[in-house]
Amino acid sequence: MKTRFGKLVCVCAALCLLLSAMFAAGCGNDAHQKKIALVFSHEPQRWTDGAQMMKESLESDGMAVDLLIFHTDEEQAAMLTQAVDEKPDCIVLAGGDIKNFRDSLEKAKEQHIPIVDYDGLTQDTDAVSYYVTFDNYGVGEAMGKYIVQKMNLRTGGGPYSIEFFSGSDTDSNAKLMYQGAYDVLNPYLESGQLRVPSGQSDYAASAIKNWDGKNAEARMKELVANHYQSQPLDIVVAASDGIAYGVIDGLAGYGGTWPLITGQDADKKALGCIQSGKMAFSIQKDPAVLNQKCIRMIKAVVDGSQPEINDVTTYNNGVITVPTYLCLPRIIDKDNLSAVSK
Repeated sequence: MKTRFGKLVCVCAALCLLLSAMFAAGCGNDAHQKKIALVFSHEPQRWTDGAQMMKESLESDGMAVDLLIFHTDEEQAAMLTQAVDEKPDCIVLAGGDIKNFRDSLEKAKEQHIPIVDYDGLTQDTDAVSYYVTFDNYGVGEAMGKYIVQKMNLRTGGGPYSIEFFSGSDTDSNAKLMYQGAYDVLNPYLESGQLRVPSGQSDYAASAIKNWDGKNAEARMKELVANHYQSQPLDIVVAASDGIAYGVIDGLAGYGGTWPLITGQDADKKALGCIQSGKMAFSIQKDPAVLNQKCIRMIKAVVDGSQPEINDVTTYNNGVITVPTYLCLPRIIDKDNLSAVSK
């Protein structure tokens, strides 16, 4: 009996060990669940909407996603530090200035955590692995070509006055957009068909700090006071809808014919401005396209495979040229406004 009892104890012990091993294996699967950190600026709204959409999609595929939305430089620094400390399999970063989080990026690099930049390239670092955005030089080109067509510049239209309201001087996208528009318009500046009464035609002079509409409004008021009391303003190349709203507000004291004002993002307010004639058009960057490409990039990164890339030459951040996927934008004006979902 003792022998049989001893055998029974051994069998039970073996079963317990087997069950423990199975339980541990199950816990091991949870422990190796892929973890993603999304560290996003609260502006523009399409970024935060996109981050939420990506979170839900990635979680439905079994990943753990930490969504961190920052409003200030201090918040971003703290959130990125938190994200790196939790050692995720990938960090997606949207917006901000590297001076706020350089140490965290260096730590991420040391720990071999891939960084994917979303619609804004982080400057002066080799810690970024990939970048997904829209063709920002192409956005600027589209703006310039629209102006050329609408103002009949190819057939000798003009002379017209034009002012540039570029994006933030810390944003590589903004510089590419400016360059795309300027390259198209420069022949007409050289011919005299376009002129810049303020003299502020270069990128640095026309940059609007932080893409802030209030800064654009203040600059527009100054231009009206100093240059447009007795002459018309015909064209404003505004790099975003938010900047365009600032331009519109800054024109409150302007009594001339309303100018052609560009925009970018095609948000609901911009569509209303296009309908009312306050803006000529906006560039739509379909967030669904950008988000799906970013999701595919994240999945490839965490699986250890090569993400889809279509540009390996354009996006140099001052240290490295970052492998990039470029999505295609489109122009929204009164002609196709009805086709855009509001």
